[in-house]
Amino acid sequence: MKNNILNQPITKLPFVEVFKLENLGEGTFNHYQRFNFHQLIWSTAIDGNITLSIDFTDFELFCNQAVVIYPYQNIKIDVTDKEGYLILIHNDVFFWINQKIGSDYLNGFFINQLVSFDSRNARTMRNIVELLVAEYSIDNRALMMESYVFSLLFHVSSIFEGNPGPRDYVDYPIFGKLMSLIETHFIKEKGTTFYIKQLNISAKKLNQICDSITNKNIKYLIQDRIIMEIRKELHLGKKTVKEIAYDLGFAEPAYLTRFTKKHTGLTPKEFSKQ
Repeated sequence: MKNNILNQPITKLPFVEVFKLENLGEGTFNHYQRFNFHQLIWSTAIDGNITLSIDFTDFELFCNQAVVIYPYQNIKIDVTDKEGYLILIHNDVFFWINQKIGSDYLNGFFINQLVSFDSRNARTMRNIVELLVAEYSIDNRALMMESYVFSLLFHVSSIFEGNPGPRDYVDYPIFGKLMSLIETHFIKEKGTTFYIKQLNISAKKLNQICDSITNKNIKYLIQDRIIMEIRKELHLGKKTVKEIAYDLGFAEPAYLTRFTKKHTGLTPKEFSKQ
């Protein structure tokens, strides 16, 4: 593998970079980090399981599972005694590929959902990755690299969208629109009325859709997004609680403190130490 791009600024545009998890070193992801590009992690052999934390939510990544990580998400991974691949994908490449695929999984509507492969699909995944690694190690031709990444992302999204789960819900497109609206407006619109009006749907129906897919109603989905942003800013440590409160639309810092305490059981100060 080439020099660790995770430890240096990326100047090559556009880029696709490939690393083996076992070559990253135990300290690479020991603390939360954020990157301005997309990543695809695929596990191939695991002694136990991979503890993966994305935006302060813990996951267990088992053998023959993949997950897409989106730009500026906070990630931390225990890669000790694990095998697999980490693929870094420039946003222009990722967006170009998804324009062709048209996958709502890749759009992030089901953000950070783990995708599991049976033995046949895992072999396909491994074959594509091995072609990608060989190209990366020898010629590193952009079009070839992008074509292999296209195949990988198409395979991952097809497996996700073909399995029983969120895609089976006939009202899934409404959920996708809701998540996009929340991402765009959660700072100014913390109540449910705005989203219900935008989607032209009854509150009862929208809550039924949210509950069937996430086991949460719309109110909790909005709150989760606000909490994630608070936690991110506290972790970065670049703003005071007062600055975070005003940036997120709270009239007073005390309101943010009460909000955080109510929904996490912790004050912002306690929250930042997690």
